[in-house]
Amino acid sequence: MKKYIEDITESFILAVETLWGNKLRSFLTMLGVVIGVFAVITLVAIGEGAKQYVYDQVSAMGTGASYMELRPGKDRMGMGMFVEKLTLKDVEAIERYCPNVKAVDARVFGPGEIKYGKEKMTLPMVLGESYNYDQVWKMEVETGRSFTKGEQETNRKVIIIGKKIVEELFKGYNPIGERIKLNGKNFTVIGIFKEKGAMMGFSYDETAFIPITTAQQLFDTKRIFEVGIAARSDKVVYEAKEEVRQLLIKRHKKEDFRIDTQAESLSMVDNILGVLTLVIGGIASISLLVGGIGIMNIMLVSVNERIREIGIRKSVGATKRDIFIQFLVESVVISMIGGTVGIILGIGISMMMMMAIGITPVLSLWSASLAYFVSIFVGIVSGVYPATRAAALDPVEALRHE
Repeated sequence: MKKYIEDITESFILAVETLWGNKLRSFLTMLGVVIGVFAVITLVAIGEGAKQYVYDQVSAMGTGASYMELRPGKDRMGMGMFVEKLTLKDVEAIERYCPNVKAVDARVFGPGEIKYGKEKMTLPMVLGESYNYDQVWKMEVETGRSFTKGEQETNRKVIIIGKKIVEELFKGYNPIGERIKLNGKNFTVIGIFKEKGAMMGFSYDETAFIPITTAQQLFDTKRIFEVGIAARSDKVVYEAKEEVRQLLIKRHKKEDFRIDTQAESLSMVDNILGVLTLVIGGIASISLLVGGIGIMNIMLVSVNERIREIGIRKSVGATKRDIFIQFLVESVVISMIGGTVGIILGIGISMMMMMAIGITPVLSLWSASLAYFVSIFVGIVSGVYPATRAAALDPVEALRHE
């Protein structure tokens, strides 16, 4: 065993000296492995970063793990919202008869146009909300107040607006108490939301909240488009979900709705993006195969160039095993150095790219480790045939080679 380790060590030193003596060729040989490892690490890191970004965005909705959403229709991508019905009576029943439910927020939404004096702004979303929406999802009023239960019950035309609306229409002027027009109707501004930013391309700073009953009049509908539900804790989410489900089946005489929990939404996102990351990583790993072919070609050229050297080594006592190990180790050293450089470049550049596009950098240790060990494996596989060919050379014929 000790002799075997000494042979490996000697072959390693010899391989480094040989590679250093042919710097340009060694660099070009390593380049395929460098690019392959770099591609795997960069693409997987960006995929993991994107997954974490979407995960954080979904987690930011509602109240976290205790949050659920109730929607009409069974099909997630269908038109149930416009076919099946959820009503305020359903929402009131959930609040009254579901003990594991902490709060319920009925919602209606649609586009709107706000006017203030000569200024106007088109909003992608005006949301009609229940008075206790702030118990169900994270929208905080920074200035002013939220609307009350009494204002909801009397269909008052009051509105809470996002920061960007304040900047666009009021140019920094405090709008609390001001009257504006929303879709041609007069509303009084009672609050301004704290800046929240965008989520999945949708800016909450360009939204406005009005009481749910007022929104139903504004959009001429008696339906509820969706209902946000907060369970009393994340430990009773599924109990709360089942209570709501059984209650609505009893009221509707059929299951014409769906309830999505935060955990289910996150699991779906995780599965989709996880598969996408693996596919991207798999495509990138093809570069390693190309790098392995490059190593094999150069090693075969190296064997042909060093036939006389092989003959001299055999004539002074080197065995077939010694020659085999020498060339195999040289191939592995090429892939190891290439893998190391690829990891350094991959980590550094992927971190910079993610920070540049505003995604929190995520270092995927498993992808770096896997890419490195795969590069070594590629070096071993690529070196076996050239090493075998070198070891099989006849020493007499090798010495005669010019």
